[in-house]
Amino acid sequence: MTVSKVIADPKRVHRLVAFVKPRRSDHVLDVGTGMLASAFAPRVESVVALSWETPRRRSDNVKLVPADPHELLLPEDSFDIVVCGPSFHHLTAPRIVVKRMALVTRPGGRVVVEDIIAAEQSVRARYQNRLERLRDRSHPGYLSLSQMIAYFEEAGLKVRSIQVHDLPREFNEWLLGGRSSPARIEHIRRLMVGAVEADLSGLQIRPVDDTVLFTQQIASIVAEKPA
Repeated sequence: MTVSKVIADPKRVHRLVAFVKPRRSDHVLDVGTGMLASAFAPRVESVVALSWETPRRRSDNVKLVPADPHELLLPEDSFDIVVCGPSFHHLTAPRIVVKRMALVTRPGGRVVVEDIIAAEQSVRARYQNRLERLRDRSHPGYLSLSQMIAYFEEAGLKVRSIQVHDLPREFNEWLLGGRSSPARIEHIRRLMVGAVEADLSGLQIRPVDDTVLFTQQIASIVAEKPA
């Protein structure tokens, strides 16, 4: 999978690690993004990374394990921190994955998810996800922050902290990794420009010269598994 420079930005990744505040003794499970495994590794005892995404730089304390996030057949109560980065919206059953993440987290440990979020307003959320599916038909759809929180609560987790940041995007950078034909790309561009006046998308779309700029939001959620 080709990852955009915005998503792979080391500053964004390390900001998440700082937000989580891992301890040196922590054992971490990275459910889906090797970039997080590499960022946590210098600050914790060990990291297990699901091998569906291989870390570009693999530290000695990072172990790759072949596993499907939807099954996550690892021992229960095994990790101090279980984290999933911006690949979360690619999961076909995120509610199940959050429950699996909670199962393998030790009592008192933390489950962390960071992902781009959809608008809380349903019309805007549908518009945002329509654009994403046109860009990449394998895209199941973004969740709103309230939906993500509900999944955490269903899994018996207590949400302890949330941070939301703007994520500036540029049209061609955003297309990276998608599977759109030239005709589909032009259709997406027209939809974006057409949404500006009525603000249908909630993405702060700004046509600039020969491209389009817009702003998504990315949320980080840290929840605790009750002891």
